[in-house]
Amino acid sequence: MNKLIIGLDGYDSNFSGCTTHFTLFFLHYLKKSLKQFRLIGDPLLVRLNPNIPFKTRGNASVSVMLEGNLSYEDVLRAADEASMIYSFEKKGTIAVAMLDYVSDEKKRRVLSDFYRKSVTDFVPHKLAEEIAEEVGVAVEGYKSLVGALASIGYAFSGDDSTFELLAYRDPRNMGERSVDREYVARELLAYESLFNNVGKKKNRLVAIPRGPDPVLIGIRGIDKRDLLKAFAKISPHMEKSSSWCVFRSNQHTDPHAVPRKIGELRVYRMGVIEGVVVGKPVIKKGGHAFLRIKDASGDIEVAFYKETNPMNVVASKLISGDVLRVLGGAVDGKGDEAMIFEAEKLWVLRAPDLEVKLNPKCPKCGARMESAGKEKGFKCPKCGYRFRGKLEKETIFLKRELPSGPISPLEGRLRHIVKPPELDGRPLPRVNFTVTEEPACFF
Repeated sequence: MNKLIIGLDGYDSNFSGCTTHFTLFFLHYLKKSLKQFRLIGDPLLVRLNPNIPFKTRGNASVSVMLEGNLSYEDVLRAADEASMIYSFEKKGTIAVAMLDYVSDEKKRRVLSDFYRKSVTDFVPHKLAEEIAEEVGVAVEGYKSLVGALASIGYAFSGDDSTFELLAYRDPRNMGERSVDREYVARELLAYESLFNNVGKKKNRLVAIPRGPDPVLIGIRGIDKRDLLKAFAKISPHMEKSSSWCVFRSNQHTDPHAVPRKIGELRVYRMGVIEGVVVGKPVIKKGGHAFLRIKDASGDIEVAFYKETNPMNVVASKLISGDVLRVLGGAVDGKGDEAMIFEAEKLWVLRAPDLEVKLNPKCPKCGARMESAGKEKGFKCPKCGYRFRGKLEKETIFLKRELPSGPISPLEGRLRHIVKPPELDGRPLPRVNFTVTEEPACFF
């Protein structure tokens, strides 16, 4: 009996398929054609660097662990055949490794380091080829090797994880999804361990996609049992799903929160920077806010787009001298900017009270005086008193009501890898390739 770990990526079809959906299709095909295997543990749904422009939709890859009388050739052949049926063309990349070598700590570390680089930086395809050869991974397909290999590396990372239960539509169902949205939203909000499924404003159900992809619903949470309970309750109130599975994932865990100096940034590099605001914010049409911040190593323009509300609103109120921490990623700049940093989360570390100079009060009636003209002193608008001598202006400090953070976009606007505020400080389950708990999948 062999144990294999299989990484898959790039199976988005011309008919709006997705790699997670193809994974269940592939497992179903494998079960029908070979039958001699079992799924070990939860399939892994791995989100990679969202700033990479040449990526698959959602930038997600998947890995699964199988045990059975399977060879590399069996798996690669079945994946090719399933791909032709699924998308009418041979596409995607599959990477297969024998789990016999996992006692080799060096190989595990190489793969987990590769995964982390794939989340936080640009990875040349050549590096993925070299890593695959170094650790002995069989590969079929070319374009999406980075994602397929990274999904294997995540299994050995020991990093934080969350869960997502993905249910898929019957292919015969087209158009708008048939869902009792009010009931489903109410049920999902009843579980403390579930998150980012319902928008707080107007209880908008963000767990239901709006596009033509095959996903019926994607429920996110940190307790697998609650996901299954919630799904059982809401299933009678939705159109019937054709397949479903609980995936363990790096989603919403901030896997890209690597401390960086501004001078270390380069295009497509993700991380957390800290700096001092220089100058005033620039507010552009639609509500986009731009700030320049600097540290000892350099400076960069930080973009808070309107879609990141309320971050863009807070950013518009910041002033020179404020100290910030920002999570995000560097991208190609526009105009004179070689590079800008797109914000995903914000902390206001220090925002001093605002110093304001006020005209002196009237010595007679106590009202606030006003200027009588250049070098003409002050006059009182209330009692008419005039003073031509020199009176010192009064200095006051106005407290600025700014949230300290973390401040992030609203539900439905969070990028897949960004941790929402409600998970900050909460212990998250860790991915562990040695755990062989029973998977929850129907395919």
